[in-house]
Amino acid sequence: TTIRVLGGLLSSYHLSGGDSIYLERATELADRIMPAFNSPSGLPVTEINLGTRTPVEDPNNVVSTAEVSTIQLELRYLSHLLENDDYWDKAENVMKILKAAKLPTGLATIFLG
Repeated sequence: TTIRVLGGLLSSYHLSGGDSIYLERATELADRIMPAFNSPSGLPVTEINLGTRTPVEDPNNVVSTAEVSTIQLELRYLSHLLENDDYWDKAENVMKILKAAKLPTGLATIFLG
C-alpha cells in the first residue's frame, strides 16, 4: 500500500506538470520508509510505523522477494527527480542482494531471510 501511495504522489507530480506539493509529500513519505532498509540483511522489513519511522521486525526474519523488490521504480524515479542518490542506493542494494541469492535455476526464491 505504501508504494502505491508513493507511486501515486510521483505520478501526480508528473501529470500535474511539476506541482511541488506532490514531490514534497513523496519525499516525506520516502524518508519515512527509509528506516525499513536498516535491517541486518539490508532488505527492507515489510512493516514500518510511518509516524515513528520505526521498523516492525518479522519474528521469522523473512521477507517476500516480491514485496522488497516492488519499490524499485518509485525510489529510482524519486532519486532522479531530486538528484539524490540515497534512494537509488537503497533500491540498488536490494537488487544486489537478490542477485546474490539466486538459485541454481537462476530464479529468485519466494522468501529471503
